[in-house]
Amino acid sequence: MTEPTPTELVSLDVALAIKRTAQAFWLDFPGIVLAGFALVTLPAVLTRIIATEADWDILLTTLRGVFAVLYVALVSWGVVARLSGQALPPRLFVREGLARAQPGVEVALLIAAGVVAGLTLQLFARHGTVVGWMLDVLLLSAGLFAICLLMPLVPAAVVERLGPMAAIRRAAALTDGNRGRILALALVVALTLAPSAALVSGIAGPDAAGVWLQALFELLAYSLIAVVPAVVYAGLRGPA
Repeated sequence: MTEPTPTELVSLDVALAIKRTAQAFWLDFPGIVLAGFALVTLPAVLTRIIATEADWDILLTTLRGVFAVLYVALVSWGVVARLSGQALPPRLFVREGLARAQPGVEVALLIAAGVVAGLTLQLFARHGTVVGWMLDVLLLSAGLFAICLLMPLVPAAVVERLGPMAAIRRAAALTDGNRGRILALALVVALTLAPSAALVSGIAGPDAAGVWLQALFELLAYSLIAVVPAVVYAGLRGPA
């Protein structure tokens, strides 16, 4: 698949992207939930129940992260397929997504490494000081810029079978001229998740019910992280 020429670049319709996100959840709900329960919810529950020793905690958390990025790549393929006119039944949604996920997993792990590096740097901030506040602002700004620049990174890698650097270039080309709209869409997603996050944080305890509630919230969050970039990619690349 060749990249579009400048005259073929399209503007992102934020309202249409929101509508298509809702449609993707509605139409592909069985496949999204089936894959999410296996790759996000169960690993999250098992990590919180089993991890009692530090060594086990590190191992399980790492595996949990790998399963989560696999889920994002899998769902990216299925959503783009539907938006391209190729609706997949739940089993095929999962099977095809798993078979084609590898390029997306590579770039998703790259993103995860960047996030971990940013969080690690934030730990060293001199909190409560001007320097610490400036570092927090810098990291937040860098994160928002990365979202605006690279939101369709994973679906671009999955659909077009691109390596990490080629996928970064492709995502940056797709978002050119649309980064303000992508920021607006990202803020809508954040505002959608915020009430659920606050509710879960307030009522989820250490008991089994609390563990499952937190895991289900993670399923919702990762589902949005997977579906929204796929919708953005499908919208910005134009006709397949």
